Amino acid sequence: MNPLMDAEQAVLGAVLIDPGQLAHLEWLAPDHFYRPVHQALFGALRKLRSDGHPAVEGEGPVPLSWVTDAVAEASLHVRGLTASYAHTLISACPRPAHAPVYGRMVLEGAIHRTVTQHAIRLHQEARTGTLRGEVEGALHYADVLTGVLTDLARRWGTEPRPVAPATPPATIPSALPPAQADQAAED
Repeated sequence: MNPLMDAEQAVLGAVLIDPGQLAHLEWLAPDHFYRPVHQALFGALRKLRSDGHPAVEGEGPVPLSWVTDAVAEASLHVRGLTASYAHTLISACPRPAHAPVYGRMVLEGAIHRTVTQHAIRLHQEARTGTLRGEVEGALHYADVLTGVLTDLARRWGTEPRPVAPATPPATIPSALPPAQADQAAED
């Protein structure tokens, strides 16, 4: 069982059950979802809301057209989405009022994926640069990662806090034997 996938399904199910929950998810974007079908469906739900679908503005029970129109719109962008899957999403949502919490879990998963992706790029460039004897590429990717982390902190709702560099231990280094001192200087 994958908790992030469950969160994606729950947030989509919450919006399918209660279209008014989209008002609480303005900060969540379709690209925060991992599965392409979920990205397309969330994008379709937001489009229907912006187009003024009657289900968004109406009081009382949500019309079935909300689900069928969302599936039809999302099907224009991704294959394999069926009405039965939309009903599976609805059944995956324990409490529609908790849509912002489920959305926060989806955003957290997107943040983890983004940090991992950029950290892997930085690691690969550092290893390649070591072999070539260059550091410019690694420094560039470190700056990119810093920018990404700053942007992600802003999306999460916090400001990045500078951290003071770790101070080396206050121990007195032992004197190296002359042979090792020459090797250390050469290294």
